Amino acid sequence: MDREQLIRRLRARVRRGGPAEHVWWNGELLHVNEAIVRATQLQDDEPIRAHGDDVLIPSRLRDDHDERP
Repeated sequence: MDREQLIRRLRARVRRGGPAEHVWWNGELLHVNEAIVRATQLQDDEPIRAHGDDVLIPSRLRDDHDERP
């Protein structure tokens, strides 16, 4: 899925309303409006996976095991 497809999909969720107003973005529960803002900040060629209420941006995932104090 590309960025524009994701934005269209998120805007459709806003029109439906109800519980569809929230999505999981890389494991974080967001209001769809915030997800739209984040989607507009993605690069055109950024890989995006979306299914149901889940949006996954692999390049933006954090691996807590790799972090050093």
